[in-house]
Amino acid sequence: MIRYLSFIVVFCLILSIETTIGPGSRKSSTRSTEKVTTTPSPSVRSTPPPSPSSYQTLSPAKTNVLQRNLVEENTNPQSILENYQSYCSKCLETREFNNPTLVYITPWNSHGYDIAKIFTKKFDYISPVWFNIKRTDFEKYTINGIHDIDQKWIETLKEKNSNVHIVPRVIFEQWSTDDIHALFQSENEKQQLALTFEKFLNEYTNLFDGYVLELLVQFRGASKPMLNHIISDIAEHVHQIEYNGKKKEIILAIPPYEELFNKDDFEMLYEHLDGFSVMTYDFPNREPGPIAPLGIY
Repeated sequence: MIRYLSFIVVFCLILSIETTIGPGSRKSSTRSTEKVTTTPSPSVRSTPPPSPSSYQTLSPAKTNVLQRNLVEENTNPQSILENYQSYCSKCLETREFNNPTLVYITPWNSHGYDIAKIFTKKFDYISPVWFNIKRTDFEKYTINGIHDIDQKWIETLKEKNSNVHIVPRVIFEQWSTDDIHALFQSENEKQQLALTFEKFLNEYTNLFDGYVLELLVQFRGASKPMLNHIISDIAEHVHQIEYNGKKKEIILAIPPYEELFNKDDFEMLYEHLDGFSVMTYDFPNREPGPIAPLGIY
């Protein structure tokens, strides 16, 4: 199994932005006729700008954003509102980024499901945000959220791109102190947790190709070696499953904070995992700021 030791670039589909860059693109000296002329800059306007409701949103175009001169240092709101849905209809199978890509699909933004179907061939991993796992009793765990599974949607994605991996995110959410303590103190609890992931994946093996795990923020302050041990155990059980000649994969979502995940953690885990998803959009926290600053990653 090929392991991706580089970080997976994350495309968050919460926003309905569909503009893409097509092949052989170079900025031309003139705008294509498919681009609506933008309004003058505020300093030279003689009348107030129109309200957002008056903007005409353009349909998909035959040229890409560079050919239409939409990649600009100084853009304006009207240009964005007019063109955000005007993706290049001839570039749906063109990839400008050759490294692995992972996108998240959220149930609360149904438009993301449509975007995934339109651009399926641009993605390596698609992660629907459907599941959470909880401890329900002594050495018992349950994965919740199966009511969100959309089998027809998954089948459509795999028909459009047979190489795409569907790796639903599973979050460890709202765990009590007692449940966390039980998991960290008992090896049997750890094994039952890992077995829960394995059994669930076996049950839906024709739909899912692995998982994205999210637990580092939820277990902040916990013992790092013990937490990495839990992650490694889950990965070991997941990697035992094979379907159509392919082993299941596991990716770890990591927050952009060195106190929660650093180089030492990476060294301990990279041989056990198939990828890391750096959640850079979490970086600003409560204060506005950059979402992907250069740093240890």
